Amino acid sequence: MNSGPDTLPPGRASAERILTILSCFERGDEALSLAEVTRRTGLIKSTVLRLSVALLETGFLVRDTQGNYRLGPEIARLNLIYTEAMRVEHYVIPVLQSLVEHTGETASIYIRHGSYRLCQYRVNSPHQLGVHKQPGDVRPMDEASSAIILRSFGDNGEHKVALKLPLFTEGVSDPYAASLSIPVFHSGGALLGALVLAGPCNRLNAERAEEYSDLMLSSALSLSRQLGGEAAFLRALQAPL
Repeated sequence: MNSGPDTLPPGRASAERILTILSCFERGDEALSLAEVTRRTGLIKSTVLRLSVALLETGFLVRDTQGNYRLGPEIARLNLIYTEAMRVEHYVIPVLQSLVEHTGETASIYIRHGSYRLCQYRVNSPHQLGVHKQPGDVRPMDEASSAIILRSFGDNGEHKVALKLPLFTEGVSDPYAASLSIPVFHSGGALLGALVLAGPCNRLNAERAEEYSDLMLSSALSLSRQLGGEAAFLRALQAPL
């Protein structure tokens, strides 16, 4: 049975077509011509013109001097509300806490900060002997796993270097410490940072890192999914080595 927009109730069909127009805009688009909107949406020109009237009146779209469509100020207003409501730490901290509970090691998120990597979120290991740092601590962009992850993915999520994920290193920043890292992405496919599990080399060795591999993969996937970056995370896993 056909369940396309033409078979839906009129109100729902119109709503879905309006959403189709808005969602046809992609990253990097400044303005779209009427012809391009019709091409991307698959709607006929008269339908786009009719539905765009409501979008223009409510501020979701504006038309420039060339008659092309641009996203309007109402989109920016809603984006601000969404950004303020979706506090990233509300999603990050439970994932870090779960990693610590399952492994006993320290879990954190590192982001790139100029020529350094910065610990943005952290849940420390309960062990007295462990890697204990605090959010805001900075480390060099050396050959530690988190630094390699941050160098290997651009801010917009593009791959610079293909890696086997998660990535394990030991004895780099600290001769007695090891780490296991994997990228996490958020809305638009942008790189949030590196999800890192860190501990002393005598506990977090290569064999233990292999045991934690599936846990790191599922944690990074779950967090990326919650933040709107699942597709980018799956692309990172599928990149050829």
